[in-house]
Amino acid sequence: MLVFTGHTINSLGSPQVLAPLQFGGTGVDLFFVLSGWLIGNQLFKEQSKFGNIDISRFWIRRWMRTLPAYYAVLAVTIAQQYLTKNNFEFPWSHLFFTQNYNSDLNLFYVSWSLSVEEQFYLFIAPLLVVGFRLGHKVQVTALFIFLLSPSFFRSLELFNSLKETHVRLDCCAMGVLLAYLKFNQYKTWQNFAKHIQGLFYFSIALYIFYYVARYYPEWHIIEPGKLQLAIIFGIWIIWADGQKRIREHRYHSIIMHISTRSYAMYLLHVDALAIAGHIINKENIVFYYTTTLFITLVLSEVMYRIIEMPFINARKNFSFSKSREHNEKVINRESYSNG
Repeated sequence: MLVFTGHTINSLGSPQVLAPLQFGGTGVDLFFVLSGWLIGNQLFKEQSKFGNIDISRFWIRRWMRTLPAYYAVLAVTIAQQYLTKNNFEFPWSHLFFTQNYNSDLNLFYVSWSLSVEEQFYLFIAPLLVVGFRLGHKVQVTALFIFLLSPSFFRSLELFNSLKETHVRLDCCAMGVLLAYLKFNQYKTWQNFAKHIQGLFYFSIALYIFYYVARYYPEWHIIEPGKLQLAIIFGIWIIWADGQKRIREHRYHSIIMHISTRSYAMYLLHVDALAIAGHIINKENIVFYYTTTLFITLVLSEVMYRIIEMPFINARKNFSFSKSREHNEKVINRESYSNG
């Protein structure tokens, strides 16, 4: 929703009274932290349960989750560009998720963050496997290097765009590092969790402050860096992980419903903005916003049911894409029946 709001304000021409809400673009950084946290938990849990990580299975399962919807939207985008543009050039980089290293991102602009994600998937599992073999000290050192190196690259201006993967990985790294602490340094994790309440409220206040500061440029407040955002969002994750009442809340099912459609929403919200822009007067900002959100939700639901869910379910049908837990159950049943 943060990203959706930021892009909606941008589609309105970034009026001065609303322009500070474009800070919602930091929702991408929150997405990176959450992704690192979820993937890290998945991989550390697998290592803890099975003693190793099946890298190819991890990749295949992630690709079956993310690629079908991405390529569906990309295909429609390419078709639209081909039919309406005179000098259309096929976006080969978009096929291989390297477009975030291109200077021209006019086509399917939001896909740059998906490139960061897919490149992150490619190396995080091998990195953790090597770390497991070399020991916890090497692993945690590698994770801290992973966390701090983007700041090093940015400080030396070793980039052409801040959308390039090597300068945007600190948020992904924060999520993985938190997962490492929870699985391998549980006492440290518990100590963080015990004292997180005050930090959580402070981080919320700080995040809101950055929104407010955009309305007062005379304050000369510097925008938070990516590492600072990673720390803020990391605090939120530690706090949320210990809140059982969130999972028991009556709105939990609604939150889970939206979260499962969030990937489709991210892919399609720009198209929803384009549709709304052709049929709605943008002067009524509230109506424009709510209508665009409604269109986004409808399109996302269709994509989730028609494209995403069939491929998610299909993972159970192949030995190379089944979850390892499922395979273990099958093997145990076969051993029992043969015994």
